[in-house]
Amino acid sequence: MVITIRKLLAWMFLVVLCGGAGAVRADDRNAPALHVGLIVSDLRNPFFMRIARTVESSLAAAGSPRPPRLTVVSSGFDNTRQAEQFEALVRQRVNLIIVTPIDPARLGAQVAAAHDAGIKVVALDAAARGADLIITTNNFLAGQMACEHLGRELKGAGEIAIIDGPSNSAVVERMLGCRDALAGFPGLRLVSEALDGGASKEGGLEQMTRLLARFPRLAGVFTINDPTALGAELAAQTVGRNNIVITAVDGSPEAVLRLRDPRSLIAATAAQAPAQMARRAVAQGLAMVRGNAPADSLVQLTPVLVTRENVGGYQGW
Repeated sequence: MVITIRKLLAWMFLVVLCGGAGAVRADDRNAPALHVGLIVSDLRNPFFMRIARTVESSLAAAGSPRPPRLTVVSSGFDNTRQAEQFEALVRQRVNLIIVTPIDPARLGAQVAAAHDAGIKVVALDAAARGADLIITTNNFLAGQMACEHLGRELKGAGEIAIIDGPSNSAVVERMLGCRDALAGFPGLRLVSEALDGGASKEGGLEQMTRLLARFPRLAGVFTINDPTALGAELAAQTVGRNNIVITAVDGSPEAVLRLRDPRSLIAATAAQAPAQMARRAVAQGLAMVRGNAPADSLVQLTPVLVTRENVGGYQGW
């Protein structure tokens, strides 16, 4: 049976690993249902929750002769836990693993073991070495868009900082894109880019508090995702620093609400499309299980810059 996200949260991310499905034929009505494993970086993050919900609904709709069953686990941005979760799914002989990698270099052995067991692997949101298919946002462009907007909002002058995150390919590429954009604004002074907010609201709050204490003239901040931006905004508003400009990446519902508020410090977010990514992962992943190789092993979706000015026309996730 399909494991619902509601049940998963109620069980506090308990790993439910039923018996392995093995190699099956989709057109054999007597064969067991396909078994798909989904490993997300952190279900507390709305981006990964949206991916999980869409994978669940896409598999439920996949159904002939029966919909695949789903096991979902959350790694909490813990590399060791993610590797262990991956290995557990391989031991269960699932047919397909969809994973949002925390570190692209850490899952190589696990992906190889999956291949040895005849299991297909789709890396979603970030790259994983050896994955059969990688589906991501064009993260370089996302970082570039967000930081170009930051530079324009600040009229090309002032002290700025970047709050970093986990060192997966998505974050690394956003940072590179941001630096590329900032090079076009020689009047901006990058005073900090080493602080890691852990891709979370709590981390953004903590690191922004440090930045404000160290740099009293800080004018702008780029954060690698929306939860970090929301924490950074809270830190600034708590101490009355309401003249700071913040940009980020995600296009999450909470960030969109902040963009609609004229008092918000968040000026823009480069929006991703987690539902589209998840639907493609399911469709192409199941096709691979059935013997159809993807036309391209790397798919990159184009982000959309959402600002205070155009948020009214943004459809959201």
